[in-house]
Amino acid sequence: MLAALALALLPLLIKSDFALTILVFSFLLGMLAVSFNLIFGYTGQLSMFHAAAFGISAYATHLSMSLLGTSFWIGLVLAALLVLFLSVIVGTICFRFRLKEFYFAVVTLAFSEMARLIILNWNSVTNGTLGIILQEKPRIWLPGQGIVKLDGTLMWYYVSLIGLALTLLVCWRLVNSWMGRSFAAIRLNDELGDTLGINVFRYKLAAFSVGNMIAAIAGGLYSFFLGSIEPGFLSIDQSLAIVAMVLLGGRGAVAAPFIGALVLTTLPHVIHLGAELRTIVYGSILIFTILVMPQGIYGSIAALTRRPPHAI
Repeated sequence: MLAALALALLPLLIKSDFALTILVFSFLLGMLAVSFNLIFGYTGQLSMFHAAAFGISAYATHLSMSLLGTSFWIGLVLAALLVLFLSVIVGTICFRFRLKEFYFAVVTLAFSEMARLIILNWNSVTNGTLGIILQEKPRIWLPGQGIVKLDGTLMWYYVSLIGLALTLLVCWRLVNSWMGRSFAAIRLNDELGDTLGINVFRYKLAAFSVGNMIAAIAGGLYSFFLGSIEPGFLSIDQSLAIVAMVLLGGRGAVAAPFIGALVLTTLPHVIHLGAELRTIVYGSILIFTILVMPQGIYGSIAALTRRPPHAI
């Protein structure tokens, strides 16, 4: 609660539009990382489909607005439902065939690449490699002002912060419910969980679908804040970046991946190096984290302060 209050009051202290912009990107990518950890950290499934959910939603939100004439928020809901539909199909195929670990990662990566190639080559709709410039702004209702355009970094700051807060709340509720206990059993030993009466297929599919839906919402918000969409949203680099955020922040708590998202979003603006050297620095940080702090930043701090690593 104190962290949430501090973040809500932060714009009163930080007047830099540049700093707030970095935080907006951190919040949106934090939504992506936290939702991915629901699949990766709590059910033990290394999904490479998360970036596809992120990118598909960005394109679908824009297309629903331009082709169907919907508002941004209706388009975002439709995009999330499309991602839910695709997640059920992909998840059903993977979990019915009991794919695990490497095989699950490869198959979900194949589906993600299939989506990326469709977007890349469907020039008449997606504009191919050139991407799409998003000029229309979402609209929101503000007390005393009515319906206004979602424009300006400060407004996006609070929208993205609310999105991250809702993501943390949903994931925390799931993890600390009877579904969360089933997730934990599946992560430890899904075959044993099956013998104990846990419907492994159902719970794996639930985590996969909910996680991808949150990624879809993050994708729609991210693209309209950025002002453009391009096929790189669905690339393997994006998938690996999401994994890096979770490994760096930690998998042992619902909010831990946000730390990784914040660090990896801020670093490019702190370390003023060339692209090649910056990549080496990132890689070195991740290798150091995996070897020295396998539980991530949050897990290491929790161990030092003797706080339970599962606390939010």
